[in-house]
Amino acid sequence: VFGNKKQLKILTDIMWPIIAKLAREEMDRAVTEGKHVCVIDAAMLLEAGWQNLVHEVWTVVIPETEAVRRIVERDGLSDAAAQSRLQSQMSGQQLVEQSHVVLSTLWEPHITQRQVEKAWALLQKRLPKTHQALN
Repeated sequence: VFGNKKQLKILTDIMWPIIAKLAREEMDRAVTEGKHVCVIDAAMLLEAGWQNLVHEVWTVVIPETEAVRRIVERDGLSDAAAQSRLQSQMSGQQLVEQSHVVLSTLWEPHITQRQVEKAWALLQKRLPKTHQALN
């Protein structure tokens, strides 16, 4: 459906509300269990308009050429099919503009790990004092 905007919209109009409902239920359950941080791994969170479900948006960005290379390698698609998939998503600039934290996986994994750990530590400082025992 990535190459057909009309078909993609039909699919997302069906699936996104269901997925959002399931995410809300999981987060509600986590809160009742005493959890203070929930992570939603949703590639299309901003496209779906789910910003109201979360307090912060963390985004991982890489150059488009690298994204195409990874899609081709991971999914066995052609360059054109990978490019079509990317064009159905928000641009990196749009994602960055709407995000609270921006990370990159362009470098070695240990560098990305340090980025995430630093962002997590800063999040802990932003949490109310009663929730900082999460580490």
